[in-house]
Amino acid sequence: MEQPVANGTCCKGPGYATPLDAFKNGAREKLLYVPCIVPDQQSRPDYLATVDVDPDSATYGQVIHRLPMPFIGDELHHTGWNACSSCFNDSSKKRQFLILPAVKSGRIYAVDVTNEQEPKLHKFVSGDAVGAAAGVAYPHTSHCLGSGEIMISTMGSPDGTAKGNFLLLDADLNIKGTWAPKDTAFGYDFW
Repeated sequence: MEQPVANGTCCKGPGYATPLDAFKNGAREKLLYVPCIVPDQQSRPDYLATVDVDPDSATYGQVIHRLPMPFIGDELHHTGWNACSSCFNDSSKKRQFLILPAVKSGRIYAVDVTNEQEPKLHKFVSGDAVGAAAGVAYPHTSHCLGSGEIMISTMGSPDGTAKGNFLLLDADLNIKGTWAPKDTAFGYDFW
């Protein structure tokens, strides 16, 4: 994908220098990725739907691909990218993986969007691994960091008690630990 030109200079990394720059110079999205949660969490896995939102396309407004997760009972939640405008000045970063936290199972999925219309599962981290390595559970919202790391808000501990912290993963989805040195009483979304 060709990098957009922003303010007369070529972007050095993914995204835009500012939200205003994205608004003024960004191309209209042609695809949306929508996490679809199966209500009963027992009959089949959640999936990621790829929706065509290009008004010039013959499949405009339609789901053109479904990527089922490999497990039942995940409850996919707020997705984010492995790299975004936080990495704007780093030409080594690329928006390639959509990060999908699963609140109920604790899993973290990385979906490869190299083929934008037919994303594929790249890898996942189990909820047990997250709990054992970082002492957190119930991952909620994913954001990329300027360092290339991925931060995910969490809403509890592996035993089910409430607490808040941020899971920190490296670019390869290896668990680095928690971002905050101390837990808080509660956790949820962030930005």
